[in-house]
Amino acid sequence: MKGQGAAERSKYQQMVIMRIDFECSGGYANIRLTYHANTDELSQEVANEILGLVESSRIFDLQQSEVAPTSEGPPDVFFYRLSLYEGAMRKSLYFNDVTAPATLHPLLALLQELAWEQIRKGK
Repeated sequence: MKGQGAAERSKYQQMVIMRIDFECSGGYANIRLTYHANTDELSQEVANEILGLVESSRIFDLQQSEVAPTSEGPPDVFFYRLSLYEGAMRKSLYFNDVTAPATLHPLLALLQELAWEQIRKGK
C-alpha cells in the first residue's frame, strides 16, 4: 500500500473485512477492557481508522518474541492481547505497555477508546 493515494487506500480499506479481538487489563485499578468487532459491522469511518492504524503499525510483521513481556513490570502497567484475522492472515500477540512498539500505541489507544465506549453504552 506504500505510495498509494488516500483514495486508493480508502478503496482497499472498504474491501477488507477484519476481525478484531482486543483485551486490556492491569494498571493500579486492575481494569479489564475487551473489544470485539468485525470491520464490516462498524461505521465506515471507524473501520477505515482501525484498518489504517493496523496498516501503519505493521502489526502483521511483528513476532511474539519481539513483544513478549519478560517481567511483571511496574504496578501501573497494562497487558494486552490482540488478535486480528483478515482472510487467511492471522496475528495474535500478547504484550504490555513496556514491550509494545511505539507504532502500536495509536491502535491501542483507539481500541481502548472503543472498549470504553461500549461500556458507556451498556454493551
